[in-house]
Amino acid sequence: MSLALKVYCKKVSKDMIPKIMKRLNNFDMVVSVHPDFTFDAENDSGFLPFKFRLTKPHLDILKDKELKSGFELYIDEFDLQAEKENLKPKLSLFDKLLGKKQQEVPYATPDIEARLKDCKIAVSFVWHASDSFALRFASFTSAILTELTNGVCSYEDETWYENKNIVDNAFKEVIEYEQTLTEADLDFVEFDEW
Repeated sequence: MSLALKVYCKKVSKDMIPKIMKRLNNFDMVVSVHPDFTFDAENDSGFLPFKFRLTKPHLDILKDKELKSGFELYIDEFDLQAEKENLKPKLSLFDKLLGKKQQEVPYATPDIEARLKDCKIAVSFVWHASDSFALRFASFTSAILTELTNGVCSYEDETWYENKNIVDNAFKEVIEYEQTLTEADLDFVEFDEW
């Protein structure tokens, strides 16, 4: 099963990567992203791996282990008006002959749409439940990108997050989830190479 977070923003660029990495390293881990990652839509779509070591693991099996996790990353152009047009129900031939107009369908609430109107990029963070740490990286990285770009973050385009304390809230949620994992629940990959 895959899940997705999406960050809508004006732009992304490789100069954001060191800022994201610095923030990620504030969350009880030492982490680095794949050295070839540049935030380029054409070259960076697909799996984005992270090498990491937890500094305060709650399970002994994770102590002093170099691990690898990540998520699928997709960078797409975004146009709110075009998205809203795609949501409009198609009129039947009969409705067209009667002169009916397509009804406006909201993409989100008016306050969220107001924040989305200037966004030109949608960055998708897709992870699979099989990797115990994929949520950590998708959640933290999407929250940090939202914070850095003053973007808009959503889960499955149904839940829209407030920007205030988004990174701290993501950290709390991830830690709560990870604390529920036992050694038997863990599914992780030890780092060997990029």
